Amino acid sequence: MTALLRRQAVIDKYAEIIGRNIYSQSLRDYCYKAYKDGNYYSDCSSSICYAYQQAGQGFGITNTAGMYNSTKLTTVDADIAQGIPDTSRLRPGDMLLFAGTDASRPKRIGHVEMYCGDGIICGHGSGRPSYKDLAAYCKSRYNSWASGGWRKGLVAVKRYIQDDAVMEPEEPKLSGWRQNEDGSRSFYLGNTGDCVRNSWYLDTDGKWYWFDGAGRMVINTWYQYKGDWYYLGADGAMVKGLQASGGKWYYLDQDGKLSMDPVVLTPDQDGALRWPGLAE
Repeated sequence: MTALLRRQAVIDKYAEIIGRNIYSQSLRDYCYKAYKDGNYYSDCSSSICYAYQQAGQGFGITNTAGMYNSTKLTTVDADIAQGIPDTSRLRPGDMLLFAGTDASRPKRIGHVEMYCGDGIICGHGSGRPSYKDLAAYCKSRYNSWASGGWRKGLVAVKRYIQDDAVMEPEEPKLSGWRQNEDGSRSFYLGNTGDCVRNSWYLDTDGKWYWFDGAGRMVINTWYQYKGDWYYLGADGAMVKGLQASGGKWYYLDQDGKLSMDPVVLTPDQDGALRWPGLAE
């Protein structure tokens, strides 16, 4: 089996847990087998390790520090600049290791995402496993700081499945945004040619979008996710701030969640009502 097919087998296995697994470190081994409550669980490192194992390409079940130290994995010269790697040097299945909050770990590593190809990564931080735009996510991590005073950006890229002596050309697959015949929009993952379904997607514009089971971007509606309400605007992007709906005004916080806290409006010196959370 070629390296291309072996890598794709891993990516396909990871696709099975997208939007399904629940984050848990204590139950991380129930990634592909259901726990007694019927749910599946994983964390960032176990989700990737088990995807490799399920694809018949296992290198062991370890944590992020173990990935960094493993002699079975090689370090990729990814030419990381301001937290973003050169994607031309990456291969599907490569593991992107990010700094966390534990200074005792090598390189302070605390999180991992897997490269899917075509500028897309997948991983399981909090919540559920999801796909993300590599550049947008790496930039966000690079601009985040740990309490210890260091950036939580990309520090290393590791690889298990090495290149074949001669790389076979990949067949072109659907990639990026596409307009459907019914007027809706979908986002296709270039590594598989499949569209995002039942999952959030963070695009290069830094905005989050939700796609239904048919892969259509959801627009102009409220959507409840994990107990919180979100509003998807006319462009499909998660709305933040004020939003009018049904003749009423609502406020969505910086994470896009509907705010249920009481709002107190106070008059300023001109008598105009003000509230810090509202735009002027």
